[in-house]
Amino acid sequence: AGDRGRGRVGHACGVDADSKELFDRGVADLTSRFDATVGLVRDPFLPERHSGHHSLWYAYALLASGDIALAEAIIERVLELQELREDDPHHGNFRWHAEDEAVVDLNACQFVLEALVRLPLDKLRDDLCECVLKAIRLAFVESARLDVHWTYTNIYLLDVHNRIVGGEIVGDRKVVTAGAERLAEWARRTREVGAPHEFNSPTYAAVQLNCLADVGDRATDADVRVLAIEMEERVWRHVADYWHAPTMQLSGPHSRAYRRDVVGASGFLKVVLYKLLGDERLLATTRYYEGPDAEGEMIVSGIEYHCPADAREMFRAPATQEVRETVALDPRVETTSLITPKFALGTMSRPYGVGQPPEPWPMDSACVAYWRRDEAPGYGVLYSRYRMNAKAVGEQSRREASWHDIREDGTFRSAQEGGRAIVAYGMTPRGQRPISSLRLDVRMLGVSSGDVVGDGAGRFVMSDGDVYIGIVALGVEQLGHSESVVVWQDADEAVISLVNYEGPAKVFWEYRSLAGPFWKGNVRNGFAVWVAARSEFASVAAFSTALAEASVRHDVDGSRCRTAFGDVRLDYDLREMWP
Repeated sequence: AGDRGRGRVGHACGVDADSKELFDRGVADLTSRFDATVGLVRDPFLPERHSGHHSLWYAYALLASGDIALAEAIIERVLELQELREDDPHHGNFRWHAEDEAVVDLNACQFVLEALVRLPLDKLRDDLCECVLKAIRLAFVESARLDVHWTYTNIYLLDVHNRIVGGEIVGDRKVVTAGAERLAEWARRTREVGAPHEFNSPTYAAVQLNCLADVGDRATDADVRVLAIEMEERVWRHVADYWHAPTMQLSGPHSRAYRRDVVGASGFLKVVLYKLLGDERLLATTRYYEGPDAEGEMIVSGIEYHCPADAREMFRAPATQEVRETVALDPRVETTSLITPKFALGTMSRPYGVGQPPEPWPMDSACVAYWRRDEAPGYGVLYSRYRMNAKAVGEQSRREASWHDIREDGTFRSAQEGGRAIVAYGMTPRGQRPISSLRLDVRMLGVSSGDVVGDGAGRFVMSDGDVYIGIVALGVEQLGHSESVVVWQDADEAVISLVNYEGPAKVFWEYRSLAGPFWKGNVRNGFAVWVAARSEFASVAAFSTALAEASVRHDVDGSRCRTAFGDVRLDYDLREMWP
């Protein structure tokens, strides 16, 4: 088994009070979800299923508290989820849930490995320790076979972490060396671009920080530790650039964000920041989200971070700045975010993708705004989503649990200058799927539909908290006979729906592949947005007049679209939106 000390035995939680609080919160959450009849912890989002990954973190907590017997029983049960059939294409990976009949989520390999290599194995009986080491070695074979692309940042860095830390545990220098080489490659590519490919993510920035910080503490090679901490500091500064201290939100745009992240609930990054800052607002509940609220407390409690002083100050102090970054080179993706004491508005120039050529991932946010409000929960939110086959306009789309994601079903191009932005949307390929609804939703929390005042010409103004917000509908192409622009209320969200189609289900031959004999260019949809501090205008009427005078122009010449909104101009080709 090699050395059963270094690299395996760490603190169950940090020694500071905030780490202890997170540890206790994590224990309470995992205990409440433990199912003694199955011997595993229930999935927080799918309580009828049992997660091996979450169960290992419960075992981690139990080992810390001295309940060795139950911890060992849980570990044995999780090891049963490893695919041991040698003829299986994912031999060595793990079923994510005990109820799965096969490996369905390839990322289970890295998430289970992360928990296994963090266990204090010296507390286990010898035969079980050997079983864990055997499982780790077998998972490394699957990890090498998967060879995940460097652009899939959180999984790539989990692989780096697990090879460097886990390779030391099993005494395999080849695995450790491969992990160090992958870390160096990721660092080189990230420096070349300037930002992590999985940029500014409210969930996955935390995974990046966790992996780099733990390697910085536990790697035996001094050069590897130095590089890991250098890159961890780079991620800290990257996230701090976008942080909006007045609302305690990570301003947009987000490469990958779940609905809970977008609406401002406490999530993985906020848990990490709580350990750093100790601000109770980071763990506070919000009426905008009612799903499970424990995320990563157990993991974060045992990690010591290396946040540089300048980034720490940016998290604490409201600043006024405009952030512009290049976050991908092929294709080029740029972000813009205006941070002010009253609001933050962020956009990204085109969709986020992973791999080469990039595969689109429908979790990005083309346009997100947060603003300060006096009423609880202390902030408002604006975000956009292009939606396919959603419930009809006016029907409540979230009768299911409110944590359910609203994924991005469209492709977009955007441009921003200061508090003004233009966001143009089109379809992604639809194949042969029948479509009954195609629309763009501009969704706002903190604002009711009755607060949205329209002028009959596609311009809308609302006043909330410290800001005025203006929305202008742009070139909504009709593919049917429904109303093009509708303002309505969806639970807590005021919605401006810009409708391309709502009607009988049909296959749109013109858009099934965004190519072929009927293809003439993408469908048109989009909006312009202006967010301004109240102090800039004498009244909402004055802001409304300024919006009307802002000279929004939208021209289409063949497949070429030209849109101007004050100082902002966006030109794009309907044939080249995708890819």
